[in-house]
Amino acid sequence: MLPRALRFLGPRRKDYLPGLCDHYRPVARGMALLAEALRHCLDASPDDAFAALVGEIDILEGAADKIKRRIRNHLPAAGLMVVDKTLFLDYTKRQDDILDAVLDAAVWLDRDDFVVPPPLRPALEDCVAEAARGVELLEPALAGTVDYILCGGGERDALKKAMQAVRDQHRRVIRAKRALVAAAYGTDMEFGRVYQVVRFVEYVYRASRKAENCADILRAMLAR
Repeated sequence: MLPRALRFLGPRRKDYLPGLCDHYRPVARGMALLAEALRHCLDASPDDAFAALVGEIDILEGAADKIKRRIRNHLPAAGLMVVDKTLFLDYTKRQDDILDAVLDAAVWLDRDDFVVPPPLRPALEDCVAEAARGVELLEPALAGTVDYILCGGGERDALKKAMQAVRDQHRRVIRAKRALVAAAYGTDMEFGRVYQVVRFVEYVYRASRKAENCADILRAMLAR
């Protein structure tokens, strides 16, 4: 049963919190598509199939923006919210930033041909996979926090561990990024090719960092 304060607010007053989970879905799907787009570029030059993947990411970004606007446009007065309004708005922005970074990374894949030496390919795929894993780990942290705040479900310690898992995963991305950038500069690729790889990896890293930011904000929501 919901706490008395939440029952008083009524179901429509709490729709904004589950809306964060609605917004997460296109974000996670976009991150998964980036890994697929990278594999396609490494196997062949960008073509119609690659363009379709990038187009789908763009569509997902538009869908996520609509959900974000819907949530923000139907927020109750700050005094009636079950979480701090500033934290809530910051979370929606950070989660939206994940998909923005994914779209920017896809743009760099499409700058000329994304040609890299074979030794770099596994490192590139691993870096994207590590970032995608961080976004995946955000889902239980988000869903668990929403459930805990609205219904009192779950354990605080378990939620904290879920949030810490996102932060730990981001540290793996940091290590993967540093190793990959160093390896790229150590190849005999032209500088333009090296710069393309570095910029792509920077946006992959940014997506992971935004997921970590989301986990930090969830932790602050839980603390309040």
